Amino acid sequence: MTTCWVPGADESPYNIHNLPYGVFSTADAPVPRIGVRIADQILDLHKAVLSGDCQTCASCTALRDPALNRLLSLGREAWRQVRRQVQEALSEPSLQEAAGEWLTPLTEARMHAPLLVTDFVDFTGASDPRRWHPRATGGRASTVLPSGMEVVRPSSHRPAPGGEVVFAPTGSLDIGPEVGFVVGGESAVGRPVAPDAFEEHVFGAVLLNDWTAHDFARMETDGLGLSEAKSFATSMSTWVTPLEALDAARIAAPEQGPTAPSYLKESDRFGFDLRLDIEVNGVPVAGAGFGVPYWTPAQQMAQLTANGAVLRPGMLYGSMEAACPEWRLADGDAVRISATAPGPRGTSVALGEVESRVAPAIG
Repeated sequence: MTTCWVPGADESPYNIHNLPYGVFSTADAPVPRIGVRIADQILDLHKAVLSGDCQTCASCTALRDPALNRLLSLGREAWRQVRRQVQEALSEPSLQEAAGEWLTPLTEARMHAPLLVTDFVDFTGASDPRRWHPRATGGRASTVLPSGMEVVRPSSHRPAPGGEVVFAPTGSLDIGPEVGFVVGGESAVGRPVAPDAFEEHVFGAVLLNDWTAHDFARMETDGLGLSEAKSFATSMSTWVTPLEALDAARIAAPEQGPTAPSYLKESDRFGFDLRLDIEVNGVPVAGAGFGVPYWTPAQQMAQLTANGAVLRPGMLYGSMEAACPEWRLADGDAVRISATAPGPRGTSVALGEVESRVAPAIG
Protein backbone atom coordinates (compact mmCIF):
# COMPACT_ATOMS: atom_id res chain seq x y z
CA MET A 1 0.00 0.00 0.00
CA THR A 2 1.34 3.42 -0.99
CA THR A 3 2.03 5.64 2.01
CA CYS A 4 2.33 9.40 2.14
CA TRP A 5 4.83 11.40 4.18
CA VAL A 6 2.26 14.13 4.99
CA PRO A 7 1.19 13.59 8.64
CA GLY A 8 -2.26 12.02 8.92
CA ALA A 9 -2.67 11.48 5.19
CA ASP A 10 -2.78 7.68 5.27
CA GLU A 11 -5.67 7.76 7.78
CA SER A 12 -7.56 10.55 6.01
CA PRO A 13 -10.23 10.07 3.31
CA TYR A 14 -8.22 12.75 1.49
CA ASN A 15 -5.34 10.32 1.10
CA ILE A 16 -2.90 9.66 -1.70
CA HIS A 17 -5.53 7.57 -3.53
CA ASN A 18 -7.86 10.56 -3.68
CA LEU A 19 -6.01 13.84 -4.44
CA PRO A 20 -8.85 16.12 -5.57
CA TYR A 21 -8.07 19.32 -7.46
CA GLY A 22 -9.14 22.78 -6.34
CA VAL A 23 -8.30 26.45 -6.74
CA PHE A 24 -7.24 28.45 -3.70
CA SER A 25 -5.56 31.63 -2.53
CA THR A 26 -4.02 32.85 0.73
CA ALA A 27 -3.72 36.19 2.47
CA ASP A 28 -0.07 36.59 1.44
CA ALA A 29 -0.65 35.27 -2.11
CA PRO A 30 -4.14 36.45 -3.15
CA VAL A 31 -3.97 35.32 -6.79
CA PRO A 32 -5.98 32.04 -7.18
CA ARG A 33 -3.96 28.98 -8.12
CA ILE A 34 -4.42 25.25 -8.57
CA GLY A 35 -3.75 22.87 -5.71
CA VAL A 36 -4.33 19.25 -4.73
CA ARG A 37 -5.76 18.34 -1.33
CA ILE A 38 -3.87 15.86 0.82
CA ALA A 39 -5.29 15.36 4.35
CA ASP A 40 -5.67 18.87 5.80
CA GLN A 41 -3.05 20.39 3.50
CA ILE A 42 -3.04 21.72 -0.07
CA LEU A 43 -0.13 20.95 -2.40
CA ASP A 44 0.42 24.14 -4.38
CA LEU A 45 0.94 23.04 -7.99
CA HIS A 46 1.87 26.55 -9.10
CA LYS A 47 4.82 26.51 -6.71
CA ALA A 48 5.69 22.97 -7.79
CA VAL A 49 5.90 24.03 -11.43
CA LEU A 50 7.95 27.14 -10.68
CA SER A 51 10.46 25.08 -8.70
CA GLY A 52 11.03 22.60 -11.52
CA ASP A 53 13.07 22.60 -14.71
CA CYS A 54 10.04 22.46 -17.00
CA GLN A 55 7.64 25.39 -17.00
CA THR A 56 6.59 25.65 -20.64
CA CYS A 57 5.14 22.25 -21.58
CA ALA A 58 1.36 22.03 -21.96
CA SER A 59 0.78 20.47 -18.52
CA CYS A 60 3.03 22.90 -16.64
CA THR A 61 1.45 25.86 -18.41
CA ALA A 62 -2.02 24.60 -17.50
CA LEU A 63 -1.06 24.13 -13.85
CA ARG A 64 -0.10 27.81 -13.60
CA ASP A 65 -3.63 28.92 -14.52
CA PRO A 66 -6.20 30.13 -11.95
CA ALA A 67 -8.72 27.49 -13.09
CA LEU A 68 -8.71 23.86 -14.22
CA ASN A 69 -10.10 24.43 -17.73
CA ARG A 70 -6.81 24.29 -19.62
CA LEU A 71 -5.78 21.12 -17.79
CA LEU A 72 -9.17 19.63 -18.62
CA SER A 73 -8.59 20.34 -22.31
CA LEU A 74 -5.34 18.32 -22.42
CA GLY A 75 -7.01 14.93 -22.19
CA ARG A 76 -6.64 11.72 -20.26
CA GLU A 77 -2.93 11.02 -20.76
CA ALA A 78 -2.00 14.45 -19.40
CA TRP A 79 -4.41 14.00 -16.45
CA ARG A 80 -2.83 10.65 -15.60
CA GLN A 81 0.71 11.97 -15.91
CA VAL A 82 0.07 14.91 -13.56
CA ARG A 83 -1.61 12.59 -11.06
CA ARG A 84 1.36 10.19 -11.09
CA GLN A 85 3.77 13.07 -10.54
CA VAL A 86 1.74 14.38 -7.60
CA GLN A 87 1.58 10.90 -6.05
CA GLU A 88 5.33 10.54 -6.44
CA ALA A 89 5.98 13.92 -4.83
CA LEU A 90 3.82 12.97 -1.85
CA SER A 91 5.17 9.45 -1.34
CA GLU A 92 8.86 9.57 -2.25
CA PRO A 93 10.94 10.31 0.90
CA SER A 94 13.69 11.97 -1.11
CA LEU A 95 11.19 14.59 -2.32
CA GLN A 96 9.75 15.39 1.10
CA GLU A 97 11.99 18.36 1.85
CA ALA A 98 11.32 20.07 -1.48
CA ALA A 99 7.63 19.24 -1.70
CA GLY A 100 7.10 20.21 1.93
CA GLU A 101 7.68 23.81 0.82
CA TRP A 102 4.67 23.55 -1.49
CA LEU A 103 2.15 22.73 1.25
CA THR A 104 -0.43 25.18 2.60
CA PRO A 105 -2.66 24.32 5.60
CA LEU A 106 -6.29 24.12 4.58
CA THR A 107 -7.18 26.52 7.40
CA GLU A 108 -5.09 29.25 5.76
CA ALA A 109 -6.65 28.86 2.32
CA ARG A 110 -9.57 30.60 0.70
CA MET A 111 -11.27 28.31 -1.81
CA HIS A 112 -12.58 29.47 -5.19
CA ALA A 113 -14.59 27.89 -8.00
CA PRO A 114 -12.30 25.18 -9.40
CA LEU A 115 -13.25 25.80 -13.03
CA LEU A 116 -15.25 27.99 -15.33
CA VAL A 117 -18.38 25.92 -16.03
CA THR A 118 -18.95 26.27 -19.77
CA ASP A 119 -22.19 24.22 -19.98
CA PHE A 120 -24.46 22.66 -17.39
CA VAL A 121 -26.96 19.87 -18.07
CA ASP A 122 -29.07 18.18 -15.41
CA PHE A 123 -30.33 14.63 -15.92
CA THR A 124 -33.71 13.75 -14.46
CA GLY A 125 -35.83 10.62 -14.16
CA ALA A 126 -32.73 8.53 -14.85
CA SER A 127 -33.99 5.48 -12.95
CA ASP A 128 -37.09 4.97 -15.11
CA PRO A 129 -36.59 1.96 -17.45
CA ARG A 130 -39.66 2.92 -19.47
CA ARG A 131 -37.72 5.78 -21.02
CA TRP A 132 -35.91 5.21 -24.28
CA HIS A 133 -32.91 7.22 -23.21
CA PRO A 134 -31.64 9.38 -20.33
CA ARG A 135 -33.57 12.63 -20.10
CA ALA A 136 -32.13 15.99 -19.14
CA THR A 137 -32.90 19.67 -18.92
CA GLY A 138 -30.57 22.47 -19.87
CA GLY A 139 -29.09 24.12 -16.80
CA ARG A 140 -27.72 27.60 -16.19
CA ALA A 141 -23.92 27.56 -16.14
CA SER A 142 -23.88 31.16 -14.90
CA THR A 143 -25.55 30.18 -11.62
CA VAL A 144 -23.33 27.23 -10.72
CA LEU A 145 -21.95 28.60 -7.45
CA PRO A 146 -18.92 27.41 -5.47
CA SER A 147 -19.41 25.83 -2.07
CA GLY A 148 -19.53 28.45 0.67
CA MET A 149 -21.39 31.04 -1.40
CA GLU A 150 -24.83 31.98 -0.06
CA VAL A 151 -27.93 31.14 -2.07
CA VAL A 152 -30.41 34.02 -2.20
CA ARG A 153 -34.02 32.86 -1.84
CA PRO A 154 -35.45 33.22 -5.35
CA SER A 155 -38.69 34.91 -6.37
CA SER A 156 -41.03 33.90 -9.20
CA HIS A 157 -44.67 33.06 -9.86
CA ARG A 158 -46.22 30.54 -7.48
CA PRO A 159 -49.64 29.58 -6.13
CA ALA A 160 -50.85 31.53 -3.11
CA PRO A 161 -52.94 30.02 -0.28
CA GLY A 162 -56.13 31.54 -1.71
CA GLY A 163 -55.61 29.95 -5.11
CA GLU A 164 -54.40 33.02 -6.98
CA VAL A 165 -50.97 33.22 -8.60
CA VAL A 166 -48.47 35.66 -7.11
CA PHE A 167 -44.91 36.73 -7.83
CA ALA A 168 -43.15 36.18 -4.52
CA PRO A 169 -40.20 34.46 -2.79
CA THR A 170 -40.42 30.68 -2.75
CA GLY A 171 -41.93 29.09 0.32
CA SER A 172 -40.73 25.60 -0.69
CA LEU A 173 -36.97 25.81 -1.09
CA ASP A 174 -35.53 22.30 -1.05
CA ILE A 175 -32.22 20.45 -1.13
CA GLY A 176 -31.07 18.63 -4.28
CA PRO A 177 -28.19 16.23 -3.44
CA GLU A 178 -26.50 15.12 -6.62
CA VAL A 179 -23.22 13.90 -8.11
CA GLY A 180 -21.92 15.91 -11.02
CA PHE A 181 -19.35 14.94 -13.64
CA VAL A 182 -16.82 17.38 -15.10
CA VAL A 183 -15.99 16.96 -18.78
CA GLY A 184 -12.49 17.49 -20.08
CA GLY A 185 -11.85 15.84 -23.44
CA GLU A 186 -13.58 17.68 -26.29
CA SER A 187 -15.67 16.06 -29.02
CA ALA A 188 -16.41 17.19 -32.56
CA VAL A 189 -19.65 18.68 -33.82
CA GLY A 190 -21.87 16.02 -35.38
CA ARG A 191 -19.79 13.15 -33.94
CA PRO A 192 -21.59 11.16 -31.22
CA VAL A 193 -19.44 9.79 -28.40
CA ALA A 194 -19.97 6.17 -27.26
CA PRO A 195 -20.42 5.29 -23.56
CA ASP A 196 -17.19 3.28 -23.63
CA ALA A 197 -15.31 6.56 -24.19
CA PHE A 198 -16.42 7.81 -20.74
CA GLU A 199 -12.89 7.79 -19.27
CA GLU A 200 -11.50 9.65 -22.28
CA HIS A 201 -13.86 12.57 -21.81
CA VAL A 202 -14.79 12.80 -18.10
CA PHE A 203 -12.13 14.24 -15.80
CA GLY A 204 -13.79 13.76 -12.42
CA ALA A 205 -16.73 14.10 -10.06
CA VAL A 206 -18.10 16.82 -7.79
CA LEU A 207 -20.93 17.04 -5.30
CA LEU A 208 -23.83 19.30 -6.21
CA ASN A 209 -26.75 20.81 -4.37
CA ASP A 210 -29.19 21.41 -7.21
CA TRP A 211 -31.66 23.55 -5.28
CA THR A 212 -35.38 23.33 -6.11
CA ALA A 213 -38.28 25.70 -5.50
CA HIS A 214 -41.18 23.25 -5.48
CA ASP A 215 -43.89 25.90 -5.56
CA PHE A 216 -42.37 27.38 -8.73
CA ALA A 217 -42.26 23.88 -10.22
CA ARG A 218 -46.03 23.57 -9.89
CA MET A 219 -46.34 26.42 -12.38
CA GLU A 220 -44.11 24.65 -14.91
CA THR A 221 -46.22 21.66 -15.93
CA ASP A 222 -46.50 22.38 -19.66
CA GLY A 223 -43.99 19.70 -20.70
CA LEU A 224 -41.08 22.05 -21.26
CA GLY A 225 -39.34 21.06 -18.04
CA LEU A 226 -38.29 23.07 -15.03
CA SER A 227 -36.71 26.49 -15.46
CA GLU A 228 -37.63 29.00 -12.75
CA ALA A 229 -37.71 26.19 -10.18
CA LYS A 230 -34.08 25.25 -10.81
CA SER A 231 -32.09 27.88 -12.68
CA PHE A 232 -31.51 30.28 -9.77
CA ALA A 233 -28.66 28.26 -8.18
CA THR A 234 -26.72 25.01 -8.22
CA SER A 235 -24.01 24.80 -5.56
CA MET A 236 -20.84 22.86 -6.44
CA SER A 237 -17.98 21.53 -4.35
CA THR A 238 -14.72 23.42 -4.65
CA TRP A 239 -12.86 20.09 -5.01
CA VAL A 240 -12.95 17.93 -8.15
CA THR A 241 -12.23 14.26 -7.47
CA PRO A 242 -10.37 12.63 -10.39
CA LEU A 243 -12.26 9.77 -12.00
CA GLU A 244 -9.25 7.52 -11.38
CA ALA A 245 -9.68 8.04 -7.61
CA LEU A 246 -13.07 6.28 -7.85
CA ASP A 247 -11.81 3.10 -9.57
CA ALA A 248 -12.29 1.01 -6.41
CA ALA A 249 -15.82 2.37 -5.99
CA ARG A 250 -17.15 0.97 -9.27
CA ILE A 251 -20.11 -1.38 -8.95
CA ALA A 252 -22.18 -3.20 -11.53
CA ALA A 253 -25.22 -1.35 -12.86
CA PRO A 254 -28.52 -3.22 -13.38
CA GLU A 255 -29.20 -5.05 -16.62
CA GLN A 256 -31.16 -3.15 -19.21
CA GLY A 257 -34.10 -4.32 -21.25
CA PRO A 258 -34.44 -4.52 -25.04
CA THR A 259 -35.65 -0.93 -25.33
CA ALA A 260 -32.17 0.44 -24.60
CA PRO A 261 -30.90 1.83 -27.93
CA SER A 262 -27.75 0.50 -29.57
CA TYR A 263 -25.86 3.79 -29.29
CA LEU A 264 -26.08 3.50 -25.49
CA LYS A 265 -24.81 -0.09 -25.28
CA GLU A 266 -21.80 -0.51 -22.98
CA SER A 267 -19.14 -3.20 -22.82
CA ASP A 268 -18.94 -2.64 -19.04
CA ARG A 269 -21.96 -1.23 -17.20
CA PHE A 270 -21.01 0.39 -13.92
CA GLY A 271 -22.01 3.03 -11.42
CA PHE A 272 -20.17 4.30 -8.34
CA ASP A 273 -20.67 3.18 -4.75
CA LEU A 274 -21.02 6.61 -3.18
CA ARG A 275 -22.68 7.37 0.14
CA LEU A 276 -24.11 10.88 0.37
CA ASP A 277 -24.86 12.46 3.76
CA ILE A 278 -26.88 15.61 4.33
CA GLU A 279 -26.80 17.99 7.29
CA VAL A 280 -29.05 20.96 7.98
CA ASN A 281 -27.71 23.43 10.54
CA GLY A 282 -25.11 20.88 11.63
CA VAL A 283 -27.62 18.11 12.28
CA PRO A 284 -27.54 14.93 10.14
CA VAL A 285 -30.94 14.59 8.46
CA ALA A 286 -30.57 12.05 5.67
CA GLY A 287 -28.31 9.70 3.80
CA ALA A 288 -28.58 8.53 0.22
CA GLY A 289 -26.88 6.08 -2.10
CA PHE A 290 -25.81 6.89 -5.63
CA GLY A 291 -24.41 3.68 -7.03
CA VAL A 292 -26.86 1.81 -9.28
CA PRO A 293 -28.81 4.09 -11.63
CA TYR A 294 -30.64 2.54 -14.57
CA TRP A 295 -28.89 4.97 -16.91
CA THR A 296 -25.21 5.10 -16.00
CA PRO A 297 -23.01 8.22 -15.99
CA ALA A 298 -21.32 6.88 -19.13
CA GLN A 299 -24.67 6.57 -20.93
CA GLN A 300 -25.63 10.05 -19.80
CA MET A 301 -22.41 11.41 -21.29
CA ALA A 302 -23.14 9.60 -24.54
CA GLN A 303 -26.68 10.97 -24.62
CA LEU A 304 -25.28 14.50 -24.49
CA THR A 305 -23.73 13.93 -27.94
CA ALA A 306 -26.31 11.59 -29.52
CA ASN A 307 -27.75 14.38 -31.67
CA GLY A 308 -24.32 15.69 -32.67
CA ALA A 309 -23.92 18.21 -29.85
CA VAL A 310 -20.42 18.59 -28.45
CA LEU A 311 -18.60 17.92 -25.22
CA ARG A 312 -16.15 20.65 -24.28
CA PRO A 313 -13.76 21.30 -21.41
CA GLY A 314 -15.57 22.71 -18.39
CA MET A 315 -18.91 21.11 -19.19
CA LEU A 316 -20.75 19.83 -16.09
CA TYR A 317 -23.63 17.39 -15.98
CA GLY A 318 -25.65 16.34 -12.97
CA SER A 319 -26.48 12.66 -12.98
CA MET A 320 -29.87 12.73 -11.20
CA GLU A 321 -30.69 13.79 -7.67
CA ALA A 322 -30.37 11.19 -4.91
CA ALA A 323 -33.63 10.46 -3.11
CA CYS A 324 -34.02 12.24 0.23
CA PRO A 325 -36.84 13.70 2.34
CA GLU A 326 -38.39 16.93 1.10
CA TRP A 327 -37.45 20.08 2.97
CA ARG A 328 -38.82 23.60 3.32
CA LEU A 329 -35.70 25.56 4.14
CA ALA A 330 -35.90 28.79 6.14
CA ASP A 331 -33.70 31.85 5.73
CA GLY A 332 -30.44 31.27 7.55
CA ASP A 333 -30.54 27.49 7.21
CA ALA A 334 -27.16 25.98 6.36
CA VAL A 335 -27.00 22.82 4.23
CA ARG A 336 -23.95 20.55 3.94
CA ILE A 337 -23.67 17.56 1.59
CA SER A 338 -20.72 15.19 1.89
CA ALA A 339 -19.89 11.82 0.37
CA THR A 340 -17.51 8.90 0.78
CA ALA A 341 -16.62 5.97 -1.44
CA PRO A 342 -14.52 2.81 -1.10
CA GLY A 343 -10.86 3.23 -1.92
CA PRO A 344 -8.22 0.61 -2.72
CA ARG A 345 -7.29 -2.06 -0.15
CA GLY A 346 -9.81 -1.11 2.52
CA THR A 347 -9.30 2.65 2.41
CA SER A 348 -11.98 5.22 1.72
CA VAL A 349 -12.02 8.45 -0.25
CA ALA A 350 -14.17 11.53 0.26
CA LEU A 351 -15.66 13.84 -2.30
CA GLY A 352 -15.29 17.50 -1.44
CA GLU A 353 -18.27 18.71 0.57
CA VAL A 354 -20.70 21.31 -0.74
CA GLU A 355 -22.01 23.82 1.81
CA SER A 356 -24.35 26.78 1.45
CA ARG A 357 -26.53 29.04 3.57
CA VAL A 358 -29.93 30.40 2.53
CA ALA A 359 -29.99 34.20 2.36
CA PRO A 360 -33.25 36.20 2.43
CA ALA A 361 -34.91 37.19 -0.82
CA ILE A 362 -33.88 40.57 -2.25
CA GLY A 363 -36.53 43.24 -2.48
